[in-house]
Amino acid sequence: MQIKIKDNIKQFTKGLSKVQQKQIPFATAQAINATLGIGKGKKDKGLDREFAKQMVKKLDRPRPQTTKAFYRKPAKKTHLVGELGLQDWAAEFLKYQIDGGVRSSANKIPVPITKNKRLNKFGNIAGKRSGLVKGSKEFIGTIGGATGVWKQGRKGQQPTLLIKFHDSVKYDKKLFNFYKIGNSYVSNTFDRQMKKSLTKALRSAK
Repeated sequence: MQIKIKDNIKQFTKGLSKVQQKQIPFATAQAINATLGIGKGKKDKGLDREFAKQMVKKLDRPRPQTTKAFYRKPAKKTHLVGELGLQDWAAEFLKYQIDGGVRSSANKIPVPITKNKRLNKFGNIAGKRSGLVKGSKEFIGTIGGATGVWKQGRKGQQPTLLIKFHDSVKYDKKLFNFYKIGNSYVSNTFDRQMKKSLTKALRSAK
């Protein structure tokens, strides 16, 4: 998953002398990188920060690591293509939020029953790495055709299903429209960054 910006700069070359036109590749590379958020100052905005902001809005309490999980390849004046994409580990689970589809696994997929199972502040199963069963009252079993983690209630009460095991999970809603967000931001930002970069570059043109 990635967004690439290629040079589309004919509109910026009009009226420039040959000497000034030599600054175009450098200015274009700078504009591409500024748009993506590569090599920027802390106060500057970029596509990386727009993605992070939209993750917080669209997804259920994403972890800070996820909102920053990007790889970056800067544009150069000799190669006017810049890249900003999700790192593999983030792309692996976010692809279902981006493209939808069916997630399947050789192992059972644990899905919490949110009204019964306490989740951590990021909306994930608390303490999952150390095991799904917590305490002496919880157990893995099949009751009424549902297999998962159950919690034993008081004497005479039916156990409560905390986590249900699934062979696959279908994602109908595409909660995080990665490509639409990226293309929209680039369309609204690149020209402004190009004008800014070109103005600065032309000052040094002789």
